[in-house]
Amino acid sequence: MALVHSEQINSQTTLYLWKLTEEEMELRGMLRNKYNMEDLEAISHPQKKREWLASRLLLQHLAEQTGLPYKGTYKDEHGKAYLTELDRPISLTHTKDYVAVVMGREEMVGVDMERLDPKLSRTAPKYLTWNEYEHADEDLRALAAYWCSKEAMFKLYGKKKISFKDNIYIPPFDIEAEIITGELRDEDHLLRAQIQLRWIEDYCMAIAY
Repeated sequence: MALVHSEQINSQTTLYLWKLTEEEMELRGMLRNKYNMEDLEAISHPQKKREWLASRLLLQHLAEQTGLPYKGTYKDEHGKAYLTELDRPISLTHTKDYVAVVMGREEMVGVDMERLDPKLSRTAPKYLTWNEYEHADEDLRALAAYWCSKEAMFKLYGKKKISFKDNIYIPPFDIEAEIITGELRDEDHLLRAQIQLRWIEDYCMAIAY
């Protein structure tokens, strides 16, 4: 694995991005702990195993770089991951080629990464409001930015049963902007977030906080 990007997003939030090149056995050898191995063994798809191993390696590396003891992760009733015995919010995302981890100090965080793929055009009506759909105008970069931003906000909120189309709204934005905004409404709860966009090769990344 190669650390290809690290960044202090703001005073609270750190981002690490690794490029995934190793096979499963090499990744297993690199992982210096046995935390959560039951989760790994429950995964059957070889690529998903690589992604899981890589994300835990990166999380271990980030914790060590900030002087924190890494003791694995656990999930709450909504499936959101937390660091065991550490009060530091985290969010993970992994793709075929990249793995990213975001760690906050106090406030919750969310991260997502998506490849520019034509499937985003086919599925857009399922995750965009009509105004968002018109604004994207079939532009693949805009569609990827919308999807990643909504997914990052979903992870930031950390609760299930949220509709990307009905509960999360991204106001119109300039595709070259590095910072955009988003809103998530869940019954009487309103969450407003800043979202930072990054472009790595043919991938879009969104970090919400």
